[in-house]
Amino acid sequence: MNAIAADCQEKYQVSPIRSVPTEWDEKTLLDAVGMKKDLIVAGPFGSNLKVSDYRDEGIPIIRLQNIDYGKFIDKEIKYISPEKARELAYHSFRAGDLVLAKLGDPIGKTCIVPDYFQDGVVVADVVRIRVADGLADKNFIMYSLNSVATKNQLINGTIGSTRPRVNLDQIRDIHILVPPFNEQHKIAAILSSVDAAIEQTDAIIAQTERMKKSLMQELFTKGIGNTEFKETKIGSMPETWEFVTLGDVLSKVQYGLSKTGRPEGKYPIIRMNNLSRGHVDISSLQYVDLGEFEYQKYRIEKRDILFNRTNSFDLVGKTSIFNLDGNFVFASYIIRIVCRSERILPDYLNFYLNWDVSQGRLKDVATKGVSQSNINAKSLRKFS
Repeated sequence: MNAIAADCQEKYQVSPIRSVPTEWDEKTLLDAVGMKKDLIVAGPFGSNLKVSDYRDEGIPIIRLQNIDYGKFIDKEIKYISPEKARELAYHSFRAGDLVLAKLGDPIGKTCIVPDYFQDGVVVADVVRIRVADGLADKNFIMYSLNSVATKNQLINGTIGSTRPRVNLDQIRDIHILVPPFNEQHKIAAILSSVDAAIEQTDAIIAQTERMKKSLMQELFTKGIGNTEFKETKIGSMPETWEFVTLGDVLSKVQYGLSKTGRPEGKYPIIRMNNLSRGHVDISSLQYVDLGEFEYQKYRIEKRDILFNRTNSFDLVGKTSIFNLDGNFVFASYIIRIVCRSERILPDYLNFYLNWDVSQGRLKDVATKGVSQSNINAKSLRKFS
């Protein structure tokens, strides 16, 4: 063994999770937070806390929708009476406790109860985790529970397919790596700083999105430098603009390919989940094998517009422009739109169809089913 290898062996130990510094321990969650079972408890059985117990004010309860990765969602808070809260005291939380979602997809999301929630009760599918004083850094424990390693443990132990869940013993038995307390604190502080930077970036993006919506409203109704306007059936527009339907400015409106995608194949196929915010996202692709004739029939060209004709009511009508290199085809729930270049620019049409006003009007012409809505090619051609 050379000197470098010997030095590494002294500094690191092999854990079932991964190689870690020798000062770190691998523990179950229960051991890490204090070794007492009442530090990790689930909410009461559904029969002990019903919707009929909810009140408009009183003692707050924490539900699944209030929990995100490292973030408490302070929306739609429900309450119960003080008497009911005393009855369910074993399932209580207090400010600074961790709460974990043991049901749903993704499973295991964990956050910290904010300071302004002094106490309350968790519901059946939420687990309250209380860290004993001085034993561990609660922020470090939260980040550990939100890690990929923990997520994989929970996924491997889930019960059910439509509503995957884990039980309380599985939560208590989660294995995490525990550094010395000072190192836990430093790691948590670094990750908290990253989270703060992400939140700041998200706020800037949200502000930019609001500005974009306002700008689109101005540009799609008044244009640039126009002073005279006329009324049309879709509202006011500059006098010099032409009122048309999509059928007037398109050279092709084509349904996609009815063939199931696979993890491997000759041609990548664009599906409705690949249409995102006006562009094509290829982070999750499937593939199909086609002969030359079928490929040529369904191939996508640069500057084509891809329109999602069938989806949930909220998502039907989402639109993206195709600007990628490569040999792609498109699936049956998508309509391929080819613009007449002398009448309309594809980029303009892409922005116009993604304008929230246009999206609202597209949903007005959609046919609504039990779980899916549809906008057919005929309705799309008539759209203005």
